[in-house]
Amino acid sequence: MNENVTDEKYIGLICNGEFNAIPDFKIGELFESFFDNINYNVFKENNQVYVDFTGEAVCDDNPCVVVIRFKIEDNVEDFEISEIKVDDEILSECETLDLLEDIAYVGGAVMEEDEYYCDGCMDGDCSHCSFEIDDYEDDETEEDDDEDENE
Repeated sequence: MNENVTDEKYIGLICNGEFNAIPDFKIGELFESFFDNINYNVFKENNQVYVDFTGEAVCDDNPCVVVIRFKIEDNVEDFEISEIKVDDEILSECETLDLLEDIAYVGGAVMEEDEYYCDGCMDGDCSHCSFEIDDYEDDETEEDDDEDENE
């Protein structure tokens, strides 16, 4: 944690950054397209810096509050999503990807396929999330199907 870095710099890192799965689109712009009543909050805990994004959206036809917690790396140039909550419920990895896909779509972006699947989906089991594996087949799953047919 660098004590000389301002909260504005941390927030700027997120707003001007990009998700790996949604290149060429700034996070701040995507969030502004999708969310209302946007707020960013920087906090430090156990020598770690986090930026919490809070915004209001419509989830399953109902208003909801989304909190996305970003963990800032020590180099103050990189970050990752630590967790996402919708109305205080933490999203699974697949639910997170589903939300990011919705945010990308509203912002005019498309998620890149290699970044699309969570580990469960890669194994062909999407029963725990909202993805339909038939709609998003990847090469690995297709190869596994071919092998099964040849046995």
